[in-house]
Amino acid sequence: MVNLNYDVVVCGGGIGGITAALAAARGGARTCILEKEYALGGLATLGLIVIYLPLCDGDGVKMSGGIAEELLKLSLKYGPGKIPEVWEREDATESERAGIRYRVQYNAASLMIAAEELLLSEGVKIYYDARISGVERKNGKITGVIVETKRGKQIVLGNVFIDATGDADVCWMAGEDTVDDDTNRRTGWYFSYDGKEIKLHQLTDPLYSDIPEDSRLYSGTNLDDISQHCIDGRKMILEHVLKMRKSGNPDVYPLIIPAIPGFRMTRRLAGTFEFSEELHERCWFTDAIGMIGNWKVPHKRYSIPYRSIKAVKNSNLFAVGRCCCADKSGWDLTRVIPTCAVTGEAAGTAAAMISATGKEPDISELQEVLRKNGVPLRPELFTKVIEAT
Repeated sequence: MVNLNYDVVVCGGGIGGITAALAAARGGARTCILEKEYALGGLATLGLIVIYLPLCDGDGVKMSGGIAEELLKLSLKYGPGKIPEVWEREDATESERAGIRYRVQYNAASLMIAAEELLLSEGVKIYYDARISGVERKNGKITGVIVETKRGKQIVLGNVFIDATGDADVCWMAGEDTVDDDTNRRTGWYFSYDGKEIKLHQLTDPLYSDIPEDSRLYSGTNLDDISQHCIDGRKMILEHVLKMRKSGNPDVYPLIIPAIPGFRMTRRLAGTFEFSEELHERCWFTDAIGMIGNWKVPHKRYSIPYRSIKAVKNSNLFAVGRCCCADKSGWDLTRVIPTCAVTGEAAGTAAAMISATGKEPDISELQEVLRKNGVPLRPELFTKVIEAT
């Protein structure tokens, strides 16, 4: 079987992978994306987590732009959904926008179709049903990833690789130090229909407190736990439906349920620097590659350092989204859509620059390109500076 060969190989087709592939292709790199499922979007589509969390800080300041904002708008291209009016108006002031989060709820199928359409229009080659099972390495670099196909193993060669698997699979296979989390909660976002109305139900065990006595915690890298999480999530959905029927809605039934497990944190890169929600609020990193707000509470600002997306033992590997390096608190921010998009765009941009020149870009050069592409990088918004080391 003939090996495939690309400049940039993006592993995983969730939001981080989509943005990484777009950025790399727009940077002039021959780019492919490898996705084990049969549609793009990951948890944002197949997992039915259909809320595009805020791109702002809650005080009217847009923290994330570039492809992160482009994808928010793309999620509504084929409807339904609407951007808050004050965020649609380019002449709106920060004071007018204060208190109104720049977020939307979208339709999963619409985003699947629109994202695929956009990637193809930008020249990205999409491979579905491509499950990565190993890597090939030489002299501290990944030379190729091994993909299981229905015709056996195939090797995808590349100059730069981006781990957007959500589970740091490539990092782990390539010998990087990683951290596993086995405290995932039972979850089951789904849509119901009763003949009149379609409703979204955001079912999950408590995220930050004790879980019910009849529930349990799960690892996202253990085969038994993964399987049981799927089973328990569907039981959770069924119990909820039956409860609604008993409560006076006898015609209700589950309309759409998740196609993949809704793990929040599974495995991530243990890199040279851990981004932290608790420690780095209002901190400007001199190697910042993007900014985010806090989806849980307003009035908070963060920058994301380049160090947190760079692998250690493989010089041509990046980790984005929930794969990147963060402590437990930071992981709760890196796993969500805005940060996946911010880190994905930075990694894809850097990967294209590395592929073109054969060397890692100077951080100021990378920041200049990101700014040119609409990524906000505003050190004046922060109160403390942390130098890159």
